[in-house]
Amino acid sequence: MIRQRVVSSLCELAISLGCKAYGTEWHLFGSVERDEPDASDIDLMILCKNDDQADELRRVIDPDALALPLHLALLTFHEATEIDAVQVQRSHAIFP
Repeated sequence: MIRQRVVSSLCELAISLGCKAYGTEWHLFGSVERDEPDASDIDLMILCKNDDQADELRRVIDPDALALPLHLALLTFHEATEIDAVQVQRSHAIFP
């Protein structure tokens, strides 16, 4: 139940960022992804086209703006591939 609300909020956030979020992939992992009722934070990994895009998103995303604290990991697609981040974190894409 909490997962659905968080995913909706994160998708709204991504859409509100417009071109800043263009070409990114947003992945949810951790307790909210597992829909645990006692989740204490949101674990979000955003895969970006390049370092500049990651830096820009880091500047504009407020980690305290959601219902739960946001733990944000920003990686380029290249970095994520090198460390197999999606598989390691068992994340699921929520946007786009």
